[in-house]
Amino acid sequence: MMLDTSVCIDLLRETARGVEGPARQALTALGNVPVSISVYTECELRTGLELSERPDEERRRLTHMLERLNILHPETGFPVLYAECAAALLKQGTPIPVMDLLIGVTAKSHGLGVLTRDMKHFSRIPGLVVLGYE
Repeated sequence: MMLDTSVCIDLLRETARGVEGPARQALTALGNVPVSISVYTECELRTGLELSERPDEERRRLTHMLERLNILHPETGFPVLYAECAAALLKQGTPIPVMDLLIGVTAKSHGLGVLTRDMKHFSRIPGLVVLGYE
């Protein structure tokens, strides 16, 4: 299962507050299923920490999280799959933000589903298994 950026942010916030919130509960419900993130999720998370009022503290927390996750990169056929998904969404008049599409297609290309708080965008990607929480 691939974690979307929204899940990672929620996990970081829940950990900082010392609470087990919806993101942690959703992750726990997966049981022993291995979890990964896309390199694009890492990019979004690192952008957020650079914009943070406490980037050094956020960097430590993010580094701690990333040490426990497998970070997946695009594979050889990624551009073709991305183009097919992007074109299908554009033809339907239902495009999604580019980073969400990159994350979703990375998951799809690795045969993984996505755990997200943003069901609206990821559920539009054809053939992608999406699990959500609120």
